[in-house]
Amino acid sequence: MIINFMKREVDNMKDSRLKGIIALAVVTIIAFGVIYGSKILTKDSKDNTDNNEIVEELPGAIDVADAEGIVSARELTDDGGALTGYSVVAKAKGFAPPTSPVTWEVIFESDAKTIKEVKVVSHSETPGYGAEMEESSYLEQFKGMAGTDSSEIDGVSGATVTSDAIRKLVNSAYEFISAHAGN
Repeated sequence: MIINFMKREVDNMKDSRLKGIIALAVVTIIAFGVIYGSKILTKDSKDNTDNNEIVEELPGAIDVADAEGIVSARELTDDGGALTGYSVVAKAKGFAPPTSPVTWEVIFESDAKTIKEVKVVSHSETPGYGAEMEESSYLEQFKGMAGTDSSEIDGVSGATVTSDAIRKLVNSAYEFISAHAGN
């Protein structure tokens, strides 16, 4: 009797463990499916376009076909057609995967040397580290900075690779627009 009782308990424990293992496997498969499915649904359709291709022709567009790290560029003008500055969208590999570079718009004054403003276009940097580049307190340092001073750019704390990418893309933007403007 005791032996039969113990056999039933052992069988129940085996069934319970087996059910637990099966439940864990099912949950794991479902979680994987949800994660994989969401990546497919949110995949950027621009991943298949040429990085130097201008998708939309903007007023004052500048040809960037052979410019490494430059996504687009254009001359900015006022209502009368007078040149007021330049906009350069540049990218560089940050800490995130290479398919998701750090991409900024760097807006220069009409002298093609002085940075008027920078804007973060896109990135996949780590929140709490490289993503701190989006903070207005960080972006403010660029206003009035000479494009030649990319080595003077303050780094993002704890994000050396991201900081290097920012310096590289600002430098690429300056070199491109400087050459275009004949400086």
